[in-house]
Amino acid sequence: MKFMHLADLHIGRRINEFSMIEDQKYILDRIINLATEQKINGIFIAGDIYDRSIPSVDAIEIFENFVEELVKLQIPAYIVSGNHDSSERLSAFANLISHSGIHISKTYNGKIEPIINNNTAIWLLPFIRPADVRRYHPDVEIGNYEDAVKKVIETFDIDKSMTNIIVAHQFVTANGKAPELSDSEISSLGSLDNIDYQVFDKFDYTALGHIHKPQSMGRKEVRYSGSPLKYSFSEVNQKKSVSIIEISTKHKINIETYPLEPLHDMREIKGSLIELLKEEKTEDYMHITLTDIGIIDAKSKLETVFPNIMKLDFEEYNNILDENKSLEGIQEKNVIEYFCEFYEKQTGQEISDESLQIISELLESSQGYIK
Repeated sequence: MKFMHLADLHIGRRINEFSMIEDQKYILDRIINLATEQKINGIFIAGDIYDRSIPSVDAIEIFENFVEELVKLQIPAYIVSGNHDSSERLSAFANLISHSGIHISKTYNGKIEPIINNNTAIWLLPFIRPADVRRYHPDVEIGNYEDAVKKVIETFDIDKSMTNIIVAHQFVTANGKAPELSDSEISSLGSLDNIDYQVFDKFDYTALGHIHKPQSMGRKEVRYSGSPLKYSFSEVNQKKSVSIIEISTKHKINIETYPLEPLHDMREIKGSLIELLKEEKTEDYMHITLTDIGIIDAKSKLETVFPNIMKLDFEEYNNILDENKSLEGIQEKNVIEYFCEFYEKQTGQEISDESLQIISELLESSQGYIK
């Protein structure tokens, strides 16, 4: 049996006001091609199908087309809701579409039954919070996420003679060590949402979603597949991929990763305007840091080479901000002092008395900034 493990599609996401819809459609087409080439027997999708609980029409259409292709190829899918999804909306008509081989977790109702594929039992655990479990087990103290997931798994009637796989979307740690995070994930403060990987010891493979970097936790079979696309500039150095799990026997599971090439990559570069305008034109999503001082209309100039600039910074301006982060310093300086510092940083010389007098008069006459 060969299964593909995906998670964190976040269909419908916008990054710096750029829609990722076309990129997501493109990468899902590549995933379909890979599933066909590898003769996959099923696909796990571990949550955050959509980027919001009420997805856009475009987002729904893209996922619908993806699922329709799986049905045509007779590739079963095993899908759970994530913290970005609405479990109720995602699982609408779940019973009906399950006859097509598309299995979607329902909102937790106190009991979960496995889906059997040959000698493999697949358990679908939607994203759950302690409150979701307390209502069905009021006699048990459930103080945090780990207590909640433990209690849910205790209710499973696990046949140990079968290969057992669980698909889940939770924040899993290994002996107190958190997974590697990026800016595009949102995790709770503190440790109440942490679930130790040993909670999943009864399962031969744990297909996780929630963290965007591919990685295993505690043992190789407890794994985050990562997101198929980069969703923040903190992910620029990540290699996006899908995991393919080949199960020979219950005790022999092989995991391989296959790289995904996006429609547009996400990159960071730094340099002067002259240097950057000599670069080869690209439609990648860019974070550019300019080392020049006082460039007028820099973004429109750069867009002749980099039409998809998501973020533009100026190195000297960032340096000024870094030097003035102290709250104590902010309280001790007035607007004129800040302006003098900024002027000196930009021009390399002190402001003249005449210019300083003009600036002071302008500020005084406009908003009364100078007391």
